Amino acid sequence: MTEEQEEITGGAHLARALRAEGITRVFGIPGTHNLEIFAQLAAEGIDIVSPRHEQGAGYMADGAARVTGAVQVVVTTTGPAVFNALTALLQSFTDSVPVLLISPGMPLTHPGRGNGLLHEVRNQSQAIEAVLGDSHRVTSPGEVSLAVGQALSRMRTGRARPAYIEIPLDLIETTGPGWAHPAVARPHPSPEPSAIKSAAEALADSQRPLLIVGAGARSAGVEIEELSRVLGAGVILSSNAKGTIDDEFENNLGAIGVLEALPEVLSAADAVVAIGTELAPSDFWPEPLPLPHTVVRIDLDEVQMLRNARVTHPIPADATDATIALTHQLHQTRSSGHSRAAVEWLRGWQDTITAAAKEEGAPWAQLCGGLNDYTASATSPVIVAADSTMCCYYGVQTGWMARRGDRFLYPAGAGTLGYGLPAGIGAKLALPSARVVAIEGDGGAMFTIAELAAAVQARVSLSLIIVDNGGYGEIRNEMADRGDTPAGVALLGPDFPALAQSMGARGLHIETQEQLVTALKQAEDFAGPTLIHITEDSRAATDMLGASEIMR
Repeated sequence: MTEEQEEITGGAHLARALRAEGITRVFGIPGTHNLEIFAQLAAEGIDIVSPRHEQGAGYMADGAARVTGAVQVVVTTTGPAVFNALTALLQSFTDSVPVLLISPGMPLTHPGRGNGLLHEVRNQSQAIEAVLGDSHRVTSPGEVSLAVGQALSRMRTGRARPAYIEIPLDLIETTGPGWAHPAVARPHPSPEPSAIKSAAEALADSQRPLLIVGAGARSAGVEIEELSRVLGAGVILSSNAKGTIDDEFENNLGAIGVLEALPEVLSAADAVVAIGTELAPSDFWPEPLPLPHTVVRIDLDEVQMLRNARVTHPIPADATDATIALTHQLHQTRSSGHSRAAVEWLRGWQDTITAAAKEEGAPWAQLCGGLNDYTASATSPVIVAADSTMCCYYGVQTGWMARRGDRFLYPAGAGTLGYGLPAGIGAKLALPSARVVAIEGDGGAMFTIAELAAAVQARVSLSLIIVDNGGYGEIRNEMADRGDTPAGVALLGPDFPALAQSMGARGLHIETQEQLVTALKQAEDFAGPTLIHITEDSRAATDMLGASEIMR
């Protein structure tokens, strides 16, 4: 029997397969049903990051995957644990982030009829498949390495999305032969010359062109700037595309999906080039988007050509390759006069959008100002791990001036709460030299605040800014705008700095932009997390912070 066919446990097959694929870290919590898996992970020298809740594990893996582009792994036990992680994996699915979820499942011989086995779920893998669409329940110890190879092959090819592998309980410690099944990724499709030529001809005479750029184009920042210059086109970014180009780039319009000015500028355009974006309502709020007749769409996923837009010129290809080819073709067909006219049109809209962003983000001007001062002095990339909270999507998304290479991690698709802190932890573990700032509202922060303890234990140096308006501010505003009496939205929150200190983190309250910059810089020198508490000045805060005081 060769070494590759050695009789080893299902848990050992898993650990060896992960190690062979370059996985050096997993996020997860040991449990009664996965002890053999964790024993074998440790034996293979794979680092284990222990969150305080499986949802935290999923968000940590998501943050690490976003900043590296590499598959990250979450390991849980059965039943409640895997479903705890599933909310985070839903976020990864909707934002196209490669996270591999692995857990035990009911034994092969289990009837699945409510027999009362610990953590029993009637059909765990089928339930997860309904969310992720990619689920594999193995049937022998040796099949584990095949499942890993197949999952990673899919996740490394084309559009990256999560996958799930379930190992029945009776196979984890059962021995059996197996073979190595290395993952194989197909090369990205090259753009068809005829499609490039057709798109360039349609764009050649455009006077009011726009580029809409999503996170699928993150690797094409330089190329997108050049295409923008050739066309004279303004660049609109999705939330997670922030940092693909420099926010100070002369043709940038920014991540303006939340602004009321967005449909106005789109309605005025005569051509749009959408690159690596779903054009999803969760990113670009007016629905449907008022797109012009000419829509060129570049995306690895051919199915995207049929979603959220009527596409006149589909280019199913890698964003970088297609952008280079389109720019080259336009150099031959685009007149400088048309480009100058486009830039002149663009400049007027830049003034309008800048004014709209300042008005919308006014309650968070000091937060954004502090972030901008801090970023300007940073000598390494700055990663902002944001939560689904007003200060992020109305404030930081448009008000923070990211440089090319900085990152804005935002839970756009599923819109989960509690994402920022654990995603920031994962990002910092994956890129230790980066400066990581997590931002959450006081309501969302409580979903995953326990992960501060995980960051302390792992000695993760990052800042957590909590912007406190006394509860669920956005929902309070929506209720008020409907004419309803706000109910269930004012929250009695903890003393956040004291809570952080009780876990071994630093905690402080600040009131000015200058204090924020100082706190962020000091956090870099602390071997652990620093919680920075800010009281929000907004209509929601005026109402709910007063209610919180009454509740005390």
